[in-house]
Amino acid sequence: MKKPGIFKGKHYTEYADDVKQMIAENRLDDAEKLLWNLVEATESEDKIEKFGVAPWYYEKLATVFKKQKMIDKEIEILERFSKQRHSPGKKPNQLIERLEKLKRK
Repeated sequence: MKKPGIFKGKHYTEYADDVKQMIAENRLDDAEKLLWNLVEATESEDKIEKFGVAPWYYEKLATVFKKQKMIDKEIEILERFSKQRHSPGKKPNQLIERLEKLKRK
């Protein structure tokens, strides 16, 4: 059975540097593919742990879509985030505000 929060044998948090490097190198398709899997991993972990999803992965995926001028996809991932249980902190509110601004455009 697959452990929650794990992708290819590693916890989703272990991929942050890979994501940053892909985005810095403009390997946006690679970053998108990896980030979708990491979003799934944080959601699967939350179903068990109930701590809330990690917003960073949604934010980075939204950034990838913004760089590609794919506003519909940016809205889609932010809407998906808005429907999840959120951990404490400022980031969840910032992402929801970002979603609201995009919808007003």
